[in-house]
Amino acid sequence: MNILNQIYYTVKRIFMEYKAVAIKLLSFILLILILGSAFTDAFEVSSLDEITVVCYNGDQGDSGKDFLDSMMKIDSIKELITFKEVSTFEEAEELVNNEEAEAVICIPDNFSEQVQTQDTANTIEVYQRKYSGISSTVIENVVESYVNGLNCAGVVYQLQGNLDGFDFTAESGLEEQPLTSSGKVPTSMGYYALAMLLMMMLYGAEYGCNGTAEESLGTLGDRVKLSPMKTYQQYIGKIIGLALVTFIQALVIIIFTKIVYDVDWGNNVPLLLAIIFSFSVVTTTLGAMLCILTGNESKAQSIITVLIIVFTFLAGGFVYADFSNVEHISLSYYAKSAILNMVYAGDLNVVYRNIGIMWGVTVVFIIISVFIAERKKA
Repeated sequence: MNILNQIYYTVKRIFMEYKAVAIKLLSFILLILILGSAFTDAFEVSSLDEITVVCYNGDQGDSGKDFLDSMMKIDSIKELITFKEVSTFEEAEELVNNEEAEAVICIPDNFSEQVQTQDTANTIEVYQRKYSGISSTVIENVVESYVNGLNCAGVVYQLQGNLDGFDFTAESGLEEQPLTSSGKVPTSMGYYALAMLLMMMLYGAEYGCNGTAEESLGTLGDRVKLSPMKTYQQYIGKIIGLALVTFIQALVIIIFTKIVYDVDWGNNVPLLLAIIFSFSVVTTTLGAMLCILTGNESKAQSIITVLIIVFTFLAGGFVYADFSNVEHISLSYYAKSAILNMVYAGDLNVVYRNIGIMWGVTVVFIIISVFIAERKKA
C-alpha cells in the first residue's frame, strides 16, 4: 500500500503543474510539425538513383559463374542495376560498408554441388546495406524474380525436355506500382514523430533526478529518511510514479500524432505500450542513478542535458543517418529500432531483444544506485 501511495502522490504532484506539462507537450508537437514538414522531400522517392550491386562468386564449380553471367546479361535487369564483380567477400563487404554499393550477391562455395544434387535447395545469399531504402526493395525483387524464372525454366525443362516457347524477363515476375515509399518506410512526419517522442521521453531522466534529489538531498530528504516507509518502498514507488508520468505524456504525443498528423504507430498496441513503458523506466532510473552518483542535483541535470542531445543525435533524431555501431551506446536507439521493426513489419525478435536490453540496463542502473547509496550511508 505504501508503494501505491507513493506512486499516486508522485504522479499527482507532477500533473498538478499542468501548465508546465502542457507547454512541454505542445513544444514537441510543434517540433514534430516543423521537422516533419521541412524534411518531407528527404523521405519521398520520386526517382531511382543508380543501384550498384557487388557480385562475389565463391563457387568451386562453373554453376555460380554461369548464374551471375546470365543474370548480368539480361537487359531488363541492367536497366535497374549496375553490377560490379569482386574476387573476395571482404572486398565486397568493404564496398558496401563504404556506401559504394547497396548490396552483395554472394554465391557460396558449394553452389555447383547443390545444383548437381537432386532435391537440394540452391542457396544464393544477398547482403544489403543498412537503411538502403527503396534500393533494398528493388534488389530483392530483381533477384527473387530472376531466381523464380530459373526455377520455372527448370520445371518446364523437366516436363517437356526443352525450353521451346518459354520466355522470361526480369519484369515478368513483377507488378508495376507507383514509385513510392508509402507503407514500407516511415514518412518524414512519422520519422520525426518517433524521434521527438523519444527525445521528450529522455527528459524523463530529469524527473528521475529531481525525484531522487527530493528523497535523498536537503531538508526534505532528511524528513523522508525519518518516515516509517522503508527505503525500497520509497525508491520503487518514486521510480514507477515518475516513469508513469513520462509514459502518460508519451501516450498523449502518440494519440495526437496518430489523429492529427496521421502517423502510423502500427496495429500491435500492447507491444507498443510495452516498448514505451520500458523506455520510460530506463530513462527515469538513469536520472536517479546520476543524481545518486554525483550527490548534486545541478551537476546531474547538466549531465542529463548533454546525454539527451547525444542520445538523440546518435539515434538519428536530428538527422536521418546511419552511425553504424556507435549508435548502440544511445538508449534511444533500442526504443527506436524496436518501434520501427514493429510498425514496418521488421523482425519481431529485434523488438523483444531490445525490450530485454532496456530492462537489463534498468537493472544495472538500479544496482549501481543502490550500491552507491549504501556506500554513502556507511
